[in-house]
Amino acid sequence: MAFLKRKKVKFSVDLQVCNLSDVPLVNAVLFAKIRLLEGGTFDDCTERVEVVRNSCSWSHRSNFCCRITSDPTSGILERCLCRISIRKEQKGGKSFLKLGFVDINLSEFAGSGVEGMTRSYLLDGYGLHQRQDNSKVQIKITMTHQSADPFFRV
Repeated sequence: MAFLKRKKVKFSVDLQVCNLSDVPLVNAVLFAKIRLLEGGTFDDCTERVEVVRNSCSWSHRSNFCCRITSDPTSGILERCLCRISIRKEQKGGKSFLKLGFVDINLSEFAGSGVEGMTRSYLLDGYGLHQRQDNSKVQIKITMTHQSADPFFRV
């Protein structure tokens, strides 16, 4: 009983960064970088858009697979983090400045169904000396079960 094997459940994830609102910047070009921190490897960037009326919208969709481990006794899915980093383009696109990030636990979206779930998150600042700017990122995630035991708890 002490050596129960952890099950890995495979999901197909469709993630869309919808918009960024309440941006304090007036004249900037922003993009989002999406990176899977746990449960696999994935890296993607959205298109670069200008800030209009303190907000910007993206139409980019990212599709990837992730494996989420579940507790062998209870069947509860463990955390699987995906980081969305908002960046400001500088020097004509040659470099960028990190504005903030959001860490999303994909395990919370495992039971999202066909239509998916839309949520808004407040940006966290990088480091201690960077303050939050109260920008909100809205994302939509749809996760579908691919393999392994279909019985799990969120």
